[in-house]
Amino acid sequence: MALALIVGGCSGGNTTDQPAAGAATSSTMSAADTAKPVGVIAIGHSGLTGENSDPSQPGQVALENSWATGTSPQVNSIYRRLVAVRQETDGHVANTAEGGAPASTLAAQAQRALETVAAPALVVVQTIDGDIRCDGTDRTHVAEFGVALADALQVVTTASPDSRILVVGQLGRPSPSFVKKLVAEDPTVKEELTGTGMCDFFGPDGMLNDEAFDTLTSIIEDYETEQARVCAMVPNCRTDDGARAAYVDRLENFSSDWNHLNVRGQAEAAEIAWPAAAALLELS
Repeated sequence: MALALIVGGCSGGNTTDQPAAGAATSSTMSAADTAKPVGVIAIGHSGLTGENSDPSQPGQVALENSWATGTSPQVNSIYRRLVAVRQETDGHVANTAEGGAPASTLAAQAQRALETVAAPALVVVQTIDGDIRCDGTDRTHVAEFGVALADALQVVTTASPDSRILVVGQLGRPSPSFVKKLVAEDPTVKEELTGTGMCDFFGPDGMLNDEAFDTLTSIIEDYETEQARVCAMVPNCRTDDGARAAYVDRLENFSSDWNHLNVRGQAEAAEIAWPAAAALLELS
């Protein structure tokens, strides 16, 4: 199911990577600085950790390649872009995202990140993947997801009311054409995409199941709708307004596991999200 989700453009599904506990770099701020927020924190799942993006460390977290908080010039993350326009951002960054993390872990992640950057100018949230079930219960589970997300946003706004929060949607949408290209490139993945489940892209007969793509897309959009609803209730919070949803998967943007973005893909994710971040921070 994890690979099925990434084929749908959902980076960082139910993976088995190690959590990115801690920060890329550290900084300390006093409570008095909450009126002048600076820096970036990121919470969510492995789509934020750069997992498997470093070929020399297969399967491992590579925070330097995170599209949100990474330090790699090749990625040119949101953090690096913000440093370029607000030099005081430099060194004020924390990424506590965890592989496979559901929304229920976001509040704890936020608390840990805020221990490093007490008053971030920007908070990046990338979630949903760890909550998708594809077992017929998602419509019921969406409400629980919303409560968990609201709890995390409350942690942030209570600690740092002037922080701006960017809650991003899924990267792309399930695509039959991409799945065909993927299987042609690497036939071994077809077995992982085959089954009788409502989101399995191939049936036991080996034929493409078009209905599964529509089903997974509908489930993703249910979570995104709830995410947007919760964000709209919080001052200084916004979504990417569908910018990530419009992304179209390309084989060259994936790492070797076909489940996480490589450096090229991370760079594109940063490019896609930057306009929303810049608008949220009121950058000229």
